[in-house]
Amino acid sequence: HAYLASVEVARHGYRRQYGIMARSFIETLATVIVLAIRPTALEEFHAGTLNSTKCVGWAKPVIAPIGIYYGMLSDHFTHTGVGHASLEPLSSFKVNDEALPFITSSIRSNAWLLYVVAELVYHDEIAAPRYWFAKGGGAVAYDPSDEERTWMHEFLASEGTE
Repeated sequence: HAYLASVEVARHGYRRQYGIMARSFIETLATVIVLAIRPTALEEFHAGTLNSTKCVGWAKPVIAPIGIYYGMLSDHFTHTGVGHASLEPLSSFKVNDEALPFITSSIRSNAWLLYVVAELVYHDEIAAPRYWFAKGGGAVAYDPSDEERTWMHEFLASEGTE
């Protein structure tokens, strides 16, 4: 729901709020990663002692860019700073809107991250995995094929026709 909410606020012209929602989504994905990799995480989660912001750091070794991305969303959107000083009137996006390329590429990246994390969580139930492969003993490794890496690069770099 956090992903869909971020898309909806972006669709309605809420630029800064999109970044806040995107950060919440990334924090959720990091928490899901930690639930998948840390044996005690589910118990801590249900006890209310699993710190979701710390999950971002624990998820970084699994998906390295997640920490940098989360930090950027925190610094530029969530934590109040200089960028919050200007009035941002609510308006529809125009083709030359400087926020549009960031938002569309971020939405695309977040969709990709959602898929990658879902495949990690359900790797043992996927007949033809794209990213995570069994190493034995219940362990998995991120190891996309060269073909998948090419597709991934094109998808994430795509300008599209948003």
